[in-house]
Amino acid sequence: METHTINRLHRNVTCTFCGLCCDDLTVQVDNGQLQVADSDCSLCRSGFEQSLPPVTALNRQPQIHGRTCSFDEAFTHAANLLRNSQYPLFGGLATDVAGARATLHLADRIGAMLDHMNSTAMLRNTLAIQDSGWMTTTLTEVRNRVDLLVVFGNATSRRTPRFYQRFFNNAESMFGQDTGQRELVLIGEHNTVDIPSGNRRITHLPCIPGQFGDVAMALRALVNDQPLQAESVAGIRKCELLELVRRLRDARYSVMTWNNAELDVPHAELTVQAICGLVRDLNATTRCSALPLGGSDSDYTFAQVSTWQTGFSTRFSLAAGKPHFDPVLFSAERLLSEQETDLLLWISAFDTRRTPPESGTDVIVLGRAGMQCDIPPRVFIPVATPGIDHSGNIFRCDTGVVLPLKPLRNTGLLPVSSVLQSITDHL
Repeated sequence: METHTINRLHRNVTCTFCGLCCDDLTVQVDNGQLQVADSDCSLCRSGFEQSLPPVTALNRQPQIHGRTCSFDEAFTHAANLLRNSQYPLFGGLATDVAGARATLHLADRIGAMLDHMNSTAMLRNTLAIQDSGWMTTTLTEVRNRVDLLVVFGNATSRRTPRFYQRFFNNAESMFGQDTGQRELVLIGEHNTVDIPSGNRRITHLPCIPGQFGDVAMALRALVNDQPLQAESVAGIRKCELLELVRRLRDARYSVMTWNNAELDVPHAELTVQAICGLVRDLNATTRCSALPLGGSDSDYTFAQVSTWQTGFSTRFSLAAGKPHFDPVLFSAERLLSEQETDLLLWISAFDTRRTPPESGTDVIVLGRAGMQCDIPPRVFIPVATPGIDHSGNIFRCDTGVVLPLKPLRNTGLLPVSSVLQSITDHL
């Protein structure tokens, strides 16, 4: 399998390495290696510029028990393991739309359980939606309409590095808005790295993530003219909360945002629910929307494909011939730790560092070329990376846009969808 090098400059490239899916990149390809030419985003650079191992490298060839083999032998061995498994678990699930469809097809065929590697964070939003719903907006609406942005969180600039640049500090908007008059409220423990540059008015209300829900509920009480006996909430003075309520009421288009990965606190879905309740209450007299940020390893993509095919985004089983959702019972961490699965199929096409968790279970890995597992899996099949090695589609974190991906080089590696189809054909 040889690499047919394409040495050229690609413009308007879509990045798949955070939920913003920025589609304005310029990428230089030279002898199969990629370099981002016009972005200082750390996530973008680390994703595109991961070194491609040589054709002869062990982690660029299929393996069975750590020994190199042909692709057909790997497909056959993986199919035999799946056929003989009584309780198969599909994890990782980092792939594009076509890969997600192929994953669900195979899971339905053999009756597997499925849990995305980011499901703990994903469920913080999902459980809130299931209970009370939400009123959300899109990145495009924020870029063109927002005049007051309230951010619950400490790491927006790290987890979605270009968010402020592209959607808040943008110089122009579609409707002639003076974007220089926008206001930003940061609720959290920010340092200077996390605070965007620019001349916009920035207000900082310090508190820890575990108290975001308290702040949101206090704001709800004040928005609804209910008495608040405390003089401060989470260290934020009542007068500061009243001032924020006034600004929210006066805003033409305010937006509340958070990143689900950052809410690593017990019952974080209640925090999301409190923020969404605040949004709903404000809409009685003005315009306000929620914008859940986040996304990595195509978690939003798998969630969208899975939801339209099964009704559930993650942590469900197809063993009974129909989808069965249980966020506790079908947690991959629990299933592996309690040895309730006898085979793990791990899919990770974007990041060589996202390897399967250690367990005593047999493992099949479909990993980005260059991935190195501490313990050699039963079967390892290197796969092409969407948006680098092959074309495809991926969902942005606001789920309103599906972005096309184009190949930047030809490595000869197969995409996840083709690998899974070949395995299915060998069953």
